[in-house]
Amino acid sequence: MSIKKFLACGLSLISFSGFATAKLFSKKIKMSRVLWVVRHAEREDNINSNWRKTANPHKLKSDNSPLSSRGHQQAKELAARFANVHIDHIFASPFERTVETATAIASEIKIPIKLEPGLCEALYMCEEPPSFEEPEALKSRFNLIDTSYKPIFKKPMPKEGMGDSACVGRLQKTIEGICEKCEDAKSIVLVSHASPIGAIHEVLVNKWTYVGQATVTKFVETEKGSKETKFWSKQKQFCLEYSANADHLSNKSNLRPY
Repeated sequence: MSIKKFLACGLSLISFSGFATAKLFSKKIKMSRVLWVVRHAEREDNINSNWRKTANPHKLKSDNSPLSSRGHQQAKELAARFANVHIDHIFASPFERTVETATAIASEIKIPIKLEPGLCEALYMCEEPPSFEEPEALKSRFNLIDTSYKPIFKKPMPKEGMGDSACVGRLQKTIEGICEKCEDAKSIVLVSHASPIGAIHEVLVNKWTYVGQATVTKFVETEKGSKETKFWSKQKQFCLEYSANADHLSNKSNLRPY
């Protein structure tokens, strides 16, 4: 091949490649929805068995421990992790520790918190009824709470059996409901507890997984496919990008996944 023909061929390939690239990027690319699942930070009762007498200014009951001093630091580090991430909605269990964790994140990115009892702790571990407060009461301490939000679950909570996995049905309904309520949202944070987060793994990817405190798990919604998970029935699929990530934490020791 002559040099002229070789150069002409190369220019043609470059031209075609540029045309193909321009055509590709001229199309509207549908972004996948992301669910960021965050476990609350360290609880005061993890390190202080006498917390209700020594660290309980709001007279919280035994199932409603606030964060410890380390937990508040972990929550700040979570907030820094999400500072430059676009988030459309934050949903949180209404227990004190999850609201405190969610508030740190929401304060950084300036969006309201939707309290969703469907994300609350496994009920067999709670008082009966569970002692989380109503949004209007919590609003007096946490001004980012959205009191107009209509939750999927509310008191009285449904009966659940014993054991961590007894909450799977509740979490299935909660995740389906949140996805329906936020159909156009592309990035959603869910702040919850160990067992419910294990149940979310089971619902979305068929694999129960315990995660440490103040860790982040990322699920990405994929295109509709023929294969559904055992529990997911809304013709959506999610893949697990990573689970229990703690890269943002300055101290990764003793995160209590169980």
